[in-house]
Amino acid sequence: MNDNLNKGFDQAAAFQKLWTDSFANMASVWSQFSPGSPPSDEMRKMRGGMLKVLAETWDEYMRTPLFMEMMKASLNGALDLKRMARDGMNRVHEQFENPSKEDIDGVLQAIHHVERRLLDRLEGLGDRVANLAEKIDKVNQRIANQENAIEDRMADLDEKIDKVDQRIAEQENAIERLGQTSKTKAQKPAATPSE
Repeated sequence: MNDNLNKGFDQAAAFQKLWTDSFANMASVWSQFSPGSPPSDEMRKMRGGMLKVLAETWDEYMRTPLFMEMMKASLNGALDLKRMARDGMNRVHEQFENPSKEDIDGVLQAIHHVERRLLDRLEGLGDRVANLAEKIDKVNQRIANQENAIEDRMADLDEKIDKVDQRIAEQENAIERLGQTSKTKAQKPAATPSE
């Protein structure tokens, strides 16, 4: 505890030294100008000089290990406070049986994971559907080709059947003519003896 107290005094002394150095340097810049009313250029130079001195002083101070250590301790303290507040809120949520931020984050993460898996599967299904559509198109094309071939064969068969029908009709006509000629021949000899 004594170390912390000494450290606090050292930090306060360093801060006090920073301010006294800043004011001393600013005073030295102001002393360069006459007490009469300075022209506007002179005012700009004075303001620029003061800001430059302040910037250099603060820059030197901010680069010191003491300031860096103070900033680190301050940031660590803020992070610890945030962690303690979050843990306290988680305990309150547990007591009231409410979901905590971690619970909700876990659920959201699980949902995102499921969404990603579904999207991956849908992409895979899209590829498979495209492949199936391609195969169906090929099968439809083959069926159309076979239907065309069957129609061509049917047309050939119809022609052949028509030819066969014609031949049968011709043969029937020939048989009928033969039958009529044989009747007429059979009737002619019978008619000649009766004369």
